Amino acid sequence: MLRPYFCAYHSYLENMELLNSEERGRLFTALLEYSKDGTLIPLTGNERFVFPGIRSQIDRDKEQWKKTDEQQASYGRKGGRPRKKPPDGENEKATLLNDTDKKGGFSEKGSLFSKSLEKEKKKDKEKDKDNISSSTATAENDISACVQAYEQNIGPIARAAFDDISRQLADLPADLICEAIGEAALNNKRSWNYVKAILKRCREQNILSVDAYRAEKENHAAAAAARATPAARPQSKQAAVRERLKKRLEEMGGVQSDDPADNRIYVEATELVAEPLPGE
Repeated sequence: MLRPYFCAYHSYLENMELLNSEERGRLFTALLEYSKDGTLIPLTGNERFVFPGIRSQIDRDKEQWKKTDEQQASYGRKGGRPRKKPPDGENEKATLLNDTDKKGGFSEKGSLFSKSLEKEKKKDKEKDKDNISSSTATAENDISACVQAYEQNIGPIARAAFDDISRQLADLPADLICEAIGEAALNNKRSWNYVKAILKRCREQNILSVDAYRAEKENHAAAAAARATPAARPQSKQAAVRERLKKRLEEMGGVQSDDPADNRIYVEATELVAEPLPGE
């Protein structure tokens, strides 16, 4: 069943502490519109940093209400809620309460038990409040960090980019989004579409952290450098023969034979070594 309201938790006061009256008014109006039918009102002031966290809580509350309604409908179809089996020791507590009721009031033990129940309920409420406050604060810090990175590297953020960042944070960490924004600026591609392309590739390659993203960049750079370096050509047979002949001539140390024919061979071999091979 659709609720004609949304839960405004006391922890929101802390989140709205730095907003002025106009920003609070715009924030509350935007939350009401979103809670009613999902309408997103463009926000331009500081309230835009607070809205995503509270919007996420509204979505979680609606999901919880939906589950509760479905459970209640299931009980109705079965003829009513099944009776719960009390935990160990609860039967004794229930008996104590019944006995004291029959006597016209609570005994000393019954009074202590009642106070204990109240304390437990209070602790549970405080725990829920802390969890909600912590979740909201984390969401606000994430969106604030991404917006700051965007405005420092790309420029004033548009409403569409802001909303898209909020959606990206549903399954990607804030530091990875900030890393992608910085990469776009480094490549002089200062647009949100370029950043989205980087994040899309991260999802496709299951890169879900900054460390994994940087490692992938290093591997890509190493592969590109390897492709750019020309492979060493194997030594040709002619070059190998010339090297062997050159060493032989060096060992001979010059023309030493009395035979003119030998001297002629030595001179021709020397000229052959000095002559460059094809391709050199």
